[in-house]
Amino acid sequence: MIDDIIYNQIPENDEGSVEYKRQLINIKPNRFEHLVTQMKYRVLEGYGECLYEIGINDKGDAHGLNEEEFLESLDNLKKMAKSIDCEVVVICEKVLKNNKKVAEALIREVLEDRCIDIRICICGNVDAGKSTLVGVLSTGEVDNGRGYARQRVFNHRHEVETGRTSSVSYQTIGFDCRGNPTNYDNNTLRMIDKQNMIRNSSKTVTLYDLAGHEKYLRTTLFGMSSSIPDYAMVVISANNGIQRMTKEHIGICLALKIPFFVVMTRIDICSEHVINSTLDSIKKLVKKIGVRKIPYMIRNDDDIIIASKNLKDDNIVPIFSVSSVTSKNIDKIKKCLNLLPVRKNWLDLKDSKARCVIDSIYQVPGIGLVVAGLVNSGTICIGETVNVGPDDTGKYKTVQIRSIQTNGINRKEVSAGRTAAFSLSKYKGNLYVRKGMVLLDIKTPVKSVWEFKTEIKILFHSTTIKVGYQPVIHCGAVKQSATITNIEDREILRTGDKAIVTFRFLYRPEYLVNGSKLIMRENMTRAIGMIVDII
Repeated sequence: MIDDIIYNQIPENDEGSVEYKRQLINIKPNRFEHLVTQMKYRVLEGYGECLYEIGINDKGDAHGLNEEEFLESLDNLKKMAKSIDCEVVVICEKVLKNNKKVAEALIREVLEDRCIDIRICICGNVDAGKSTLVGVLSTGEVDNGRGYARQRVFNHRHEVETGRTSSVSYQTIGFDCRGNPTNYDNNTLRMIDKQNMIRNSSKTVTLYDLAGHEKYLRTTLFGMSSSIPDYAMVVISANNGIQRMTKEHIGICLALKIPFFVVMTRIDICSEHVINSTLDSIKKLVKKIGVRKIPYMIRNDDDIIIASKNLKDDNIVPIFSVSSVTSKNIDKIKKCLNLLPVRKNWLDLKDSKARCVIDSIYQVPGIGLVVAGLVNSGTICIGETVNVGPDDTGKYKTVQIRSIQTNGINRKEVSAGRTAAFSLSKYKGNLYVRKGMVLLDIKTPVKSVWEFKTEIKILFHSTTIKVGYQPVIHCGAVKQSATITNIEDREILRTGDKAIVTFRFLYRPEYLVNGSKLIMRENMTRAIGMIVDII
């Protein structure tokens, strides 16, 4: 049954990062060069990694190989990968009913100067065990049941005292080409310093730990919209079940079109009846109108492979059940994180004009002003002159990049898709920098936006929305109140309505681009939209 599910799939797609191969035996030199070129293409499509299905034809039928053919095919696959600086890891191997073998192999680039990087937001209701889970995943140490694992995750003293996250913190997990963790020693659990961890990693996964309390919802919204995550991990406590903020966070994932998977924690303290009840409620929520996804329970390694390949398409919701105290099924989450593909093609944006949205600001003794954020497009180099703004008056100021760091490692340049910290040169006069401002290539025309048109849908509002209504707008790292100045073709909006709405910021201009997604909130009011025109 498992063989049919995994290996008798849809026919091979010419696009994408999955390649089917019936066999790789008796390869002639010309054929070998063609196969290597094909592998380069698949690796490029997967932004640094791809999957090869051995023993399967292009139609998706599993024929299998005998032992001799199987070993020769794997040997040739490794030779092909080595010629383009890649490593091969067999992640799944099966014997079919005809006693022939099929396998699934992960091909991953091994480069010293860069590695594959994905970002995952950790969200869910307060006290669901998010920070504890992040601590266990990043250190390899289990929790003691009293919050030991989460101590390394918190940013502030009051978070340690209350046990509740109030800010956006992040931890980076590294994997080598074979899928082994590089941020700690597997035998001694001794933490490895970040610089060596990055050097030894062929893939890094950044986990953004977000606040779960309703009081900090705007901080959570900021973290989910500004970091542009590839995926989201929704954490649900088995003993508490689905709470209101759980639904709120899932709604944000749907609004921003972020594929998500569910992790049910604390299964060590719950009876089987309680666990099954919580699982049933999760499955019902995932199937509901408005979500309409397929719940997929993770029980073994085969399920992990299927989930990691299909999560990118945003049509399934994998469900893990784990314990941070006994470490049950924690290894399954790590395997899934290692196999998850990059969702956005940042390579196409590498040659565009540079733009970085500022989401963090620091004053470092001996260094001066340091800003950090995600590079949305282009490449920023040391010594380059950039514009930073807009300030409260809509103006930009010209500064120079003195140094660049990513994950604590000094870099000469940083390209689209990477989060980096930039040390800015001293500015004659007052250089005011805030979250939501941008670093722009000096050749990019600067703009300061007061008004913009949005195609918006009202998810919930208790009464009606009219011209003059003033919600808070979240668009990437931009967070500011705005007033509705015009609603096209109607006078009022109610729950479920769609319309073209013109907003005007109340306090200062911002930098916005067409096509950006936004979330509108005010008390219990929620709406999602996309910017269609900059006025």
